Amino acid sequence: MRKLQVESLEQLERIFREKSVDMTNNIREGIEEAMSKNKKTANLFQIEMDGIDTSFEISLTSKEWIIALENCLKHYGEWEMGDEAIDTYLLIKQLKQK
Repeated sequence: MRKLQVESLEQLERIFREKSVDMTNNIREGIEEAMSKNKKTANLFQIEMDGIDTSFEISLTSKEWIIALENCLKHYGEWEMGDEAIDTYLLIKQLKQK
């Protein structure tokens, strides 16, 4: 799970609105880790905001993994990241076989 330290909700919104290789990798890796440990939930991000003592977690249930991975695959294709696209495709294929 990746920790994100943000100053405001606006900054958090910008982080998730922008497509980035780093965020896409974290999503794919979080799902892959959950799959390898036979978990039902992939914990992706822990968010801490300046001035707030509480942290928040973003996770995906196994029912959401295929959609998330298909989005990752689309981004990797746009960025011409062939190895990551293949790895993601194989994860999707594995999930669909269950």
